[in-house]
Amino acid sequence: MAYQLIALDMDGTLLDSKKRVLPSSLDAIRRASDAGKAVAISSGRCPAMVALYKDDLPGVRYAICCAGATIYDLEQEKTMFEQCLDPAFVDRALEVAEGLGFFLLEVTSGANVYMQPDEVEHVEEVGVGAYADLYRKTCTMVDDAHALARELRGNLSKLNFHFASVEARDRCRELLEGDDVVITNAERSTMEFTARGIDKGQGVARLAQILGIDNDQTIAVGDAENDLSMLRSAGLGVAMGNALPEAVAAADVQVADNDHDGVAEAIRRYLLA
Repeated sequence: MAYQLIALDMDGTLLDSKKRVLPSSLDAIRRASDAGKAVAISSGRCPAMVALYKDDLPGVRYAICCAGATIYDLEQEKTMFEQCLDPAFVDRALEVAEGLGFFLLEVTSGANVYMQPDEVEHVEEVGVGAYADLYRKTCTMVDDAHALARELRGNLSKLNFHFASVEARDRCRELLEGDDVVITNAERSTMEFTARGIDKGQGVARLAQILGIDNDQTIAVGDAENDLSMLRSAGLGVAMGNALPEAVAAADVQVADNDHDGVAEAIRRYLLA
């Protein structure tokens, strides 16, 4: 099979444990681009957070963002596709989570993500301290993210709830599990919400369709729970060496971890083979 598109998860895959892109990955991406292959980001992050790396990733034009809810053209800085959450679910999810105590809220609409600064001060205690600088660089800070979420309720592609404990996260999930929405656990005690039918697998397939590429000619590379759908549905699923057991089971092959040139190995062995 001659693969034409590779979709790379960011955290735990393209980014090493220090949130850097390895030189070997950059070289492999350049070689793939020169060979006429399409290299895309596939991330739970919003477009603004992915675009932060745009200048550091020559050869990467497209980003599947918000776990598949948004497809973004990094070169033209425009949204190509966006699927928003049901407004009634947004109201219910906020009410349930707020009843469980403190949590840090991320609100994504269009290319932007909104947070409130007094909540961002608690990133360490909710298990997302590694993203503190990213939040400050890319987020639009508002006085009340909860009120904004309710105001934008019909135009939200993704919500993230970062809880202080796994128990609070799991209780919130239990209370919302029956709703017609995609719920994904992430980080230590985070929940991500996207619209029904949205996942990274659907996002990769949609981008391939836009580019005129058969889904059998796609490769997906990832490491975590929110990567399972694309690892299963792409033409070739590649699990990183640091991947969760579930991701390894969902993939067809495995490469080295994100600190030891796993992305470069995936590109060279499978996309450029």
